[in-house]
Amino acid sequence: MMRTIRERKRGFTIIELLIVIAIIAILAAVAIPALLRAQKSGKESAATQVLKSLRTAEESYKVKNKAYAKLDALVTDGSSPVGEGKVESASGFTFTSDAGTDAFTIVAIPPKTDMSTYTLVESGEILQ
Repeated sequence: MMRTIRERKRGFTIIELLIVIAIIAILAAVAIPALLRAQKSGKESAATQVLKSLRTAEESYKVKNKAYAKLDALVTDGSSPVGEGKVESASGFTFTSDAGTDAFTIVAIPPKTDMSTYTLVESGEILQ
């Protein structure tokens, strides 16, 4: 029983494997930057959501105590998800604050330099 070359051939040639690897590399080169942009956007969005919740916490604290509070006081009060100088887990941003009787400022500092820093002021405006 003589087998032909076609019947004996099993597996892939090196050229076929290289072509598959090249296609995978091209797909990765296109997909990875888009994924990183989406991740960055998601973290920035999470940081602004935290700032919005902190504005509500500041307003509630002022009604009760006649003054705005720093983040640690809001944590003690149970209304802040993050303390002074601490990293918030969902966004990766570090939050700092300054507060007085009539004004407060909360700054969200990004984990990477290519991301935006956000500042919340007592008017409720989030500055970039």
